[in-house]
Amino acid sequence: MAGVIQMTARRSTPAALLSRMRDRSPGLAAGLLGGALAAGLGLAVFTVLVMLLWVSSPYPDSGPGGALHTAAALWLLAHGAELVRVDTLSGAPAPLGLPPLLLLTLPVWLLHRAARDAADGDAGDEAPLVPGRTALSGVVLGYL
Repeated sequence: MAGVIQMTARRSTPAALLSRMRDRSPGLAAGLLGGALAAGLGLAVFTVLVMLLWVSSPYPDSGPGGALHTAAALWLLAHGAELVRVDTLSGAPAPLGLPPLLLLTLPVWLLHRAARDAADGDAGDEAPLVPGRTALSGVVLGYL
């Protein structure tokens, strides 16, 4: 019974554990979260824009599924994916491989912000900076 009391007497208090977690640099976890958030926000922006255009359209033929499909296609096109349009007048599939450069600015801007926030660490002045390689790999892995 004395062993149990000794073990419980040496436990760290929750305040000590909290202060140790606060002093630790965010590192890879903050980069992963920032990258995933950047990918989700990019897709959400395209989805909101396409859904607003679909709702305000006088003839919404394809329904909400078609609008969401268009938003996902625009997000993929912004990342350089080559898409194929099968509904053409001639009946032959036509590739869409040249994205407008304006579509590329949103993902690049979101990734830049996520990487900058991951490398800065905490907002406090005394917080140590996260190494650039760790921040970059976390953001890229989170985005993927």
